[in-house]
This record gives sequence, structure tokens and C-alpha cells, in this order.
Amino acid sequence: MSAIDIYVKAVVVLDAWSERRPDKTFFGMAVDDFRKIVDRSSAARAEVAALEGQVREALKRRDAADEITRRAVIRVVNGVKGDPTEGEDGELLRVMGYVPHSARGSIMSAARRNKAKAAASDREAVG
Repeated sequence: MSAIDIYVKAVVVLDAWSERRPDKTFFGMAVDDFRKIVDRSSAARAEVAALEGQVREALKRRDAADEITRRAVIRVVNGVKGDPTEGEDGELLRVMGYVPHSARGSIMSAARRNKAKAAASDREAVG
């Protein structure tokens, strides 16, 4: 039985007991003793709901902050690329995790060569 099912069942039991046999004790408990137990579950659920709301709000704030950060990263990287002492082929750009401009052509050429070889192999296999 899931936590929700247990709580729903406890509320049904509590309501029925309170309405039908409020003066009777079961398993050594009066209805008020049982209510105190169920109230703790209710309070914990309310706390979880409040925390989930806080998490949702924190995620929204994080996403908004990440968008600002993303834009700042782009601006800084573009600034590094445009700086006459750093530039698109500079070490700083590479250390920042970007491919230097001069390496891009050779990477793209290698990719095009590999693609052309694969296409030629496919034609030979079919023909």
C-alpha cells in the first residue's frame, strides 16, 4: 500500500470511527488517540507540499539565473575571440573548452572526408 493509500485509508477509518463509534476504544486506543497519529501524517504531508512548492520556485529561480549565466558566457567567449591579444586561436579560448578557429577547418575537413569515404564504401557495396 502506498503512502497516499495509507493516509486515505486512515482518514476513512478516522471519519467512520468518529461518526459511528466515537466512544469505543480499539486496540487500546480512543478515537482521539488515533486522530493524533493521523494528524502527524497530515502535518508531514503539509510540510512536504510546502517544500515541494519551495523546490518548484527554486527551480524557476535557477533556470532564470542559468539563462543570464548562459548569455554572460556567450558574451565573455565572444569578447575573448574578439580580443586582439587572445583571439579565436588563443590558448585561453582552448582552455575554456572551445575549439580554436584554426582547428575547426581541419576537423570539418576530416569529417567531410570520412563522410565521403563512407558514401563511397556504400556505393561500392551496392554496385
